[in-house]
Amino acid sequence: MLKKTLCLLLALALLPTPALAVKWEFPASAHAEVDYADMLPAAGYDETALLSALGELESVCSRHSRDRGSQETRRRVQDLYDRILEEMDLLATRVNLSGIQYDAGGGAPEEAALYLELSARQTRLYDRCCQALAVLAASPYGDILDEDAGEGAADSLLGYQGLTEEEAALYEEEDRLIQAYDQIMEGSAPAEERYRAAGEIYLQLVRLRAELARLAGYDGYAEYAYEILYTRDYGLEDAAELHELAKEYMLPLQLRLAEEFTGQDLRALSVRSRMNGEEVLDAIQPFIEGFDREMGETFRFMRDHHLYDIEYGESKLPTGYTVSLPAYGSAFIFNAPYGDYQDLSDTVHEFGHFNETFHCTRHDLWTDFNIDVGEIDSQALELMFTGEARELFGERYGKVYETAVLYNILDSVLDGCLYDEFQAAAYQNPGMTAEDLDRLFKVLSEEYGYSYAPGVESDPSWAENAHNFQNPLYFISYATSALSALDLWFLYLDRPREAKETYLELSALSLSLPYRAAAEEVGLRDIFAPETVPALAETLESYLDGEPVSRSGGGHPMALLVMEGLAVVYIAFCVVLIFFLIRFLSRRRGWAGRPRRAGRKDGEPSSRLSRQGPETLRTGEDPWSAQDKKPPWEL
Repeated sequence: MLKKTLCLLLALALLPTPALAVKWEFPASAHAEVDYADMLPAAGYDETALLSALGELESVCSRHSRDRGSQETRRRVQDLYDRILEEMDLLATRVNLSGIQYDAGGGAPEEAALYLELSARQTRLYDRCCQALAVLAASPYGDILDEDAGEGAADSLLGYQGLTEEEAALYEEEDRLIQAYDQIMEGSAPAEERYRAAGEIYLQLVRLRAELARLAGYDGYAEYAYEILYTRDYGLEDAAELHELAKEYMLPLQLRLAEEFTGQDLRALSVRSRMNGEEVLDAIQPFIEGFDREMGETFRFMRDHHLYDIEYGESKLPTGYTVSLPAYGSAFIFNAPYGDYQDLSDTVHEFGHFNETFHCTRHDLWTDFNIDVGEIDSQALELMFTGEARELFGERYGKVYETAVLYNILDSVLDGCLYDEFQAAAYQNPGMTAEDLDRLFKVLSEEYGYSYAPGVESDPSWAENAHNFQNPLYFISYATSALSALDLWFLYLDRPREAKETYLELSALSLSLPYRAAAEEVGLRDIFAPETVPALAETLESYLDGEPVSRSGGGHPMALLVMEGLAVVYIAFCVVLIFFLIRFLSRRRGWAGRPRRAGRKDGEPSSRLSRQGPETLRTGEDPWSAQDKKPPWEL
C-alpha cells in the first residue's frame, strides 16, 4: 500500500506545492454518501475509458500549433484532463479496496491475485498518465497542470522518459516478494523456519531495491528511499544524529515508565478496556466532538457509512492502517484488534489519519506523501486522548492508560531509530547474509536497551516487523513524528486552546509541506536541533515527577503575533477601563476565537510495533512486552 507508482514520484519529487493549495473548507458534496458495503466487492478495473482519454489528449495537444488560442480546444483538453484524474481516482480506490479485502481475508489466494493484478496495472497506468501529461505540459495548455497541481507541475513533466520494461518487472517482482513474505509469516511453521525463509525474502528485496535505486541514478537505496519514496527534508546523517540522541535521552525515560506499574496493573486495565469495535467508537466520539466541530462531523460520517473494519476476525492479517478512497472523497480504517486498551489508542491514532484523508482536496494523482507530518497528527491525538482515560477507567487505571500510551510513544522513537539504523546498514551493505543481519540486529537492539539471555549471539525477530519488507526505511517517520507529537502534547497540557489550533493547522499542511518545514510553519520545535530532544526529555521527566508542564519556546508565529497584539489591546483596554471606572461607568467586551481549518492527506498507516519477546526485553521489567504485536500502519 505504501508504494504508489515511483515513476510519478521520480518525475515530481522536487515539485514544490504551495501551502495556499490547502483549502480551509471541504465541500460536503464531495463526500459520496455511500456505505462501505455498497463499494464491495472490490473488482477489477476497466482501463478503456482512461486509455481513450489519454490517447485523445495526446492527439489534441500534439496539434497545438494549429489550435493555438482555441477556446473550444482548451475546453476539450480540460475535460479530458478531468476525466483522467477521475479515472485514476477510481483505479486507486479499487486498489485500496482490494488491499482491504486481502488483509481481511488473511491473504487468501483469490484476493492476493486481484491485488497483485491491480497493483501492477496501477504502476503501468500511472506511467502512461505521466507520458500523456508530458505532452500536455509541452502544449499551450500546460497551464492547466500548473493551476491544478501547483506552479512548476508542467515543467517537471517535460521530457518524462517513462517506465522501462525492466523497472516495471522489478516493481511487479517486489509486490510478489512482499506477498510471499505475508504468506510465510502467516504460516504454521516453527518461528525459526519462518524467520529463515523471511530472511531470504528480505535479501532478495534488498538486491531488487538496490537495482531500482541504480536505475534511478542513486548510489544506494537508503538515500533513494529518503529522497524519492518519502520526500523527506532531512537526510541519513540527520537521522544518524537522532539515533544517538534517542539512546541517550529517551531510553532512560522509557525504562522509568516501564517501572511505574506492574504487569498486573496493565492486565487489569486490559480487562476494563475490553470493548468491541462499536464500543470503542462510542468511547472516542465525545472526545473528538469536543475537540473540534468539523472533526466531530467527520467522525459521525465515518460511523454512519461504516468506513471501518475494527472488529475481531479470525482470518485477519495482524495489521492496522488507514487508506484513501478518492473516488468517494473518503477513507477507510482497517485494524486487527488486540482486545485490550490498545484498541482505543489505535483507533484514535487511525482517526487522525482518517480526518486528514477525508479532507484531502486533491486527486490521487497529485496527492503528496509527507508521512512524517501525518504521523504527528495521529500520535499527538493519541496523547491528547489520554486526558479522557480517567473518565473511562477511573483515577488509578486512567493513569495506567496514560503511562502505557506514553511508553508506546517513546517506543515509536526508540524502535523508529532502531529499525532505521538497522535497515540503513542493510541497504548500504547489500552483500550481508541473513545471519549477518540477525547478528547486527542483536547488537543494535542492545544499544536501544534490549537485553538477551547469556549465549544469545543473534536475533532474527526483526523479520516480524512487516515494515522492513513492505515499507523500507519508513520507520524513522514514527520517531520524528513521535517527538513532535510530544512537543505538541506539552503545549496541549499548558495551553490547550492554542494546541488545538496548532493541531488543526498542522493537519491542513500535511499535503503541502515536508516535515521540518511544516513543523516550523506551525511553531513546533525542530527535533534535529541539538537542544530539542534534551529539552523534550527534561519536560517529560518533570511531568512524570508531578510538576506542571510549561511549554516555553516555539509557538505558532502567527499566534505569537496575535498574542503580542492582544497584549497591546489589553493594555489599552485597561487604560480605558480605568478611565471609565473613575467616571463610575463600566463596559463589557467579548471576542470570537480564531477560525479553524482542517485539512487533508492520505495518511494510510498505524499502531506501533514493540519487538519484545521473552528473551529480548529492554533492561528492567517491561509490562508491555508481547510476541504478537502487529506492525505500524502502512501507506
